[in-house]
Amino acid sequence: MFKKTLITLLISLVFIGCKQPKETIESEKNTTTFHYAKNISIDENETTITIQSSGNSVTFDKKDLPIQTVMVETTSAIAYLNELGLLNKIKGATDVDFIYNPKILEGINNQSILKIGTSNELFTEIILKNKPQLIIANSNPVLAKFHQQLEQNGIKILYLDEYKEQLPMAQVEYLKVFGKIFGKDGEAAQQIELVNHRYDSIRNIIQTQGKENISTLVNTMFGDIWYTPTNNLLQAKLIDDAKGNYIFKDKNGESSLSLTFEEVYTKGKSATHWINVTNVNSLAEMKAAYPNYTWFDAYKKGNVFAYNKRVTVKGANDYFEQGILRPDIILNDLGKIFYPELFPTYDLYFYQQLK
Repeated sequence: MFKKTLITLLISLVFIGCKQPKETIESEKNTTTFHYAKNISIDENETTITIQSSGNSVTFDKKDLPIQTVMVETTSAIAYLNELGLLNKIKGATDVDFIYNPKILEGINNQSILKIGTSNELFTEIILKNKPQLIIANSNPVLAKFHQQLEQNGIKILYLDEYKEQLPMAQVEYLKVFGKIFGKDGEAAQQIELVNHRYDSIRNIIQTQGKENISTLVNTMFGDIWYTPTNNLLQAKLIDDAKGNYIFKDKNGESSLSLTFEEVYTKGKSATHWINVTNVNSLAEMKAAYPNYTWFDAYKKGNVFAYNKRVTVKGANDYFEQGILRPDIILNDLGKIFYPELFPTYDLYFYQQLK
């Protein structure tokens, strides 16, 4: 009996001894909290950091951090790195004509930053020759074969699809990723808090003092279709926070509405404001592009606004670069457009009124 009990005790001790390290490892796992972003996660333990984004995963050994050299395939990556003072880490970029940041353009001109491809092709020989520690990309299926080749040659690729987020502060939270792998955790947290505080302050002014006497029409025709957001999408949420009374705010869904001119005109002919018109710089250009635009009251009154105030000669638009990280500035612009009396000394930053 004693022998049987002793054996049972020994087995129990072995089981506990084997199980304990696993529990210890699990207790050391740390997950970064994202309050707004839905398509990103960061998990780490004593030795590694793993980032998951839109179905992709990449793991970094902490001994290899912070990252010292990076190449970028998205202008959003440039914006994040710029916000943390890390532009000097960029050694290559794609689609250089679509980059707004003047420091990056200067680097491309003096060849301290390499041209490494386009959205349709990567120059793998140039990338492999210069071998960055990391490439930051999005989940572009067209470039999948190039990414696979680079990964097979030992280059890490971090896929970030921040554009899929639909809350104003969600894209800003991706700064946590850059803070984590570039050794800028504190700076990232501070900037997120600053933008969040400013966004909430501007929103509060508009929501408490705006008189709700406006209505908003957005976008323009693309071929025969007028794409407009549902109330689930980021553009509509920004308008709602700016108390813009969006004309299709009653429409739900995760995809944009595909409407005819007649459908939009019926709903928006009396809208007081028209924002986010594209590919034009004046009311005359709008009329030339599509004469029926002149039927809308907002056009007749000149209350038409485009987010093209900060655009390079080649067409790169800072709204899609810095704007990703500064929803507070976008909201301030919209507040000025809808309720100019609330922001008498503020000058539009991304937007301008078409004349």
